[in-house]
Amino acid sequence: MQQARATLDAFRERADARLEELFASWRRRALPGTARPAPGDLVEAVADLTRRGGKRLRPALAFHAACCFDHDLDEAALLDACLGVELLQTYLLIHDDVMDGDAERRGGPSVHVVLARLAGSDETGRSLAILAGDLACALSQELLLHPALPPERARAAAWELFRMQWEVIQGQLLDLVGGADPLDVHDAKTASYTTRGPVRLGAALAGAAQPQVAALERYGTPLGRAFQVRDDLLGTFGKQADLGKPVGSDLRAGKRTSLVRAALDRADAAQRAAILDVLGRPGATDAQIASACSAIEATGARQHEEALIESLTAEALAALDTADGLREVGRAFLRGVALLLADRDR
Repeated sequence: MQQARATLDAFRERADARLEELFASWRRRALPGTARPAPGDLVEAVADLTRRGGKRLRPALAFHAACCFDHDLDEAALLDACLGVELLQTYLLIHDDVMDGDAERRGGPSVHVVLARLAGSDETGRSLAILAGDLACALSQELLLHPALPPERARAAAWELFRMQWEVIQGQLLDLVGGADPLDVHDAKTASYTTRGPVRLGAALAGAAQPQVAALERYGTPLGRAFQVRDDLLGTFGKQADLGKPVGSDLRAGKRTSLVRAALDRADAAQRAAILDVLGRPGATDAQIASACSAIEATGARQHEEALIESLTAEALAALDTADGLREVGRAFLRGVALLLADRDR
């Protein structure tokens, strides 16, 4: 696990340096504007959110999934293609914050808040943030057009990027309208572009055979579900300084996460009342949120979700360990990352 952490840290340094080069290039290509915000401001908003936080987990998973195979790819081209997943995440975060009305992301103002300040209008800020998200999505697609990538592999990777976007849009819809099983939402909304999609994209870039792609998918799907369950736990029991966003925002937004559902299934009348008192109430006070969190823990739901994370992680590791034809250098990183994700605190 420590080796995977060191490898991830080294990858992040390399990825961040390349992202700075890419954003400098995109700023130069932005049309000049006589008013603010100008097109360059959208590029800068995307750049700021992208560089502000994140472990570069998704492109690292894609890159090291490719390293599971003898891919013969130019490393610079491989890195750029994998960084497309990072820009895809930026796009999704920007739109997610607009939909949820969250004013903070990664320890700073959300993109719609930044752009509202520049425009002098909250409504215009939200509209510009939608454009900024669209821009990040377009940039993610451009990164698959590196001239050193074999066309057939770039095309296969583009299909994987499309698949991630297609699945996460459906997962977001299920999350917004409610009623779906939380694990189904996790599968579509989180596993799609956090774990399963990136490892499939890396395998596609490496020209892996379909059975090998399927094996990595069996690793990525339960791991993505475990990642989201951990996210739900951190959103309720974590620290705001670590998360970079307000604790309790999911409760205020009325999200019936697997944690909330497990708690409601186990709650007595008083515990249920404390939870429902804040669920879907944007104006709930911090004291009410704290009372709801205490009630959730008292039901035993937290322990239930921890056990679920352990089970899902074990499923992912079993799929990885039994997969044929993977180089150990890639397999070792994927194994270590799974353990890191299961035990993370932010």
